[in-house]
Amino acid sequence: MTTAPNCSRPWEWKAISEIVSPTVNRPGRTPLRAWLTLAALFIAYICSFIDRMIVSLLVDQIKSDLNITDFQISLIQGLSFALFFTIASIPLGRLIDRVNRTRAIAVGIAAWSAATVACGQATSFIGLFLARMGVGVGEAVLSPAAYSIIADSFPRRRLGLAMGLFGLGSATGAGLAFMIGGGVVALVAQAETMSLPIFGTVRPWQFAFIVAGIPGFLIALAFLFIPDPGHTTRSSKNEGLPWAAIGAELRQRSGFYWSVFGGVAAVNLSVLGTVNWLPAMYMRGFQTDLATTGYIAGSLLIAGGLLGMVGGGAIMDRFGGGVAGARMRFCGWAVAIAVIPAIAFPLVPDIWLAGLLFVAFFTAAAAVVSAAPSVLQEMAPEGMRATIAAIYVFVVNAVGIGIGASVTAAISDSLFPGGDGIRNAMAIVAPLGYAIGAALFFNAARHAKR
Repeated sequence: MTTAPNCSRPWEWKAISEIVSPTVNRPGRTPLRAWLTLAALFIAYICSFIDRMIVSLLVDQIKSDLNITDFQISLIQGLSFALFFTIASIPLGRLIDRVNRTRAIAVGIAAWSAATVACGQATSFIGLFLARMGVGVGEAVLSPAAYSIIADSFPRRRLGLAMGLFGLGSATGAGLAFMIGGGVVALVAQAETMSLPIFGTVRPWQFAFIVAGIPGFLIALAFLFIPDPGHTTRSSKNEGLPWAAIGAELRQRSGFYWSVFGGVAAVNLSVLGTVNWLPAMYMRGFQTDLATTGYIAGSLLIAGGLLGMVGGGAIMDRFGGGVAGARMRFCGWAVAIAVIPAIAFPLVPDIWLAGLLFVAFFTAAAAVVSAAPSVLQEMAPEGMRATIAAIYVFVVNAVGIGIGASVTAAISDSLFPGGDGIRNAMAIVAPLGYAIGAALFFNAARHAKR
């Protein structure tokens, strides 16, 4: 028999029962405004992933200039970024539930853009590590705020597609990072150094960071003029939702939330443990030059992202009927089937077959990226969506960004040293994470009924 919660804690009943409702369009939020806001968030996400991923294309140039190892590069790719990105995400998510979200995004974009430019001034491993930490702090704002804004702007029947379109910014940004980085470095490759106003003398890889970071300041400025949908009504509701309410929600539905968090974290481990080393795999295994590698790797990421995030989001909206369990089963089957290309793509000797298999592998992960946040936003109570999104971001990125690149590098250095041994390490990490993720997604589907 169900008993009502203690009346001395009125927030508990309201937070967990009364305010749990399907996402709907609020009065005054026109479809055009929703799509324009989504377009702005998409551009911001592209910017964030360009700044986040460009280091992966510049691995060999940075190693040579700074005289560091693959494992140290993996720390710059992952741990440095994840350290503050994950730590800052939860308190920032809680703050975002209470403040103007679009202005918070503007501050975050300006912060990570400044840190990316600072990467272009680094002259040592420690300097680059610290600058990458700054990129992580700035980017911790975007995802929790964006997930919350999208959930407030779109009806549930369109939420999968909307989240997929937003998520496409990650693949597009990573792809453009490889393309832009390769193009910029190739353009100035003949010069050992170059002299820039304000920045002084820089190497080609440092110039690539500076070029990647500067446009973010204009995007940050634009977000100061974008309204936050429902900021006033949301702020008044949130006064009654203390941390205890969030903890109670997570405990009551622990089987669902932690299976989603863990499943996406395992998939993220696979993806970032391979994508961070994808350019190195091509250059070391297929002897492609840096510019060609950038265009190949960038095209593969954009193709897989388009198929998985937009296609997967549309399929889930069409056939999932907004049912969380159906979306989670979709995620489970997607990554379970993709275990086969996850094993094969790093090992095949043909450069084009490797690319096709990578697209199949990445498409499954991209579908998960569009599904999981939309399900969490549907299930989470209205006053704590950004906070739960921030916890999701924390868990997923602590595992994926924090250790993904380093796990692959450690396996390569210890079991397959020298040459293109990174390919064998990728063939271990990629399918293992997908298998774990599939099991957790199916478990989440079992716990998805509210």
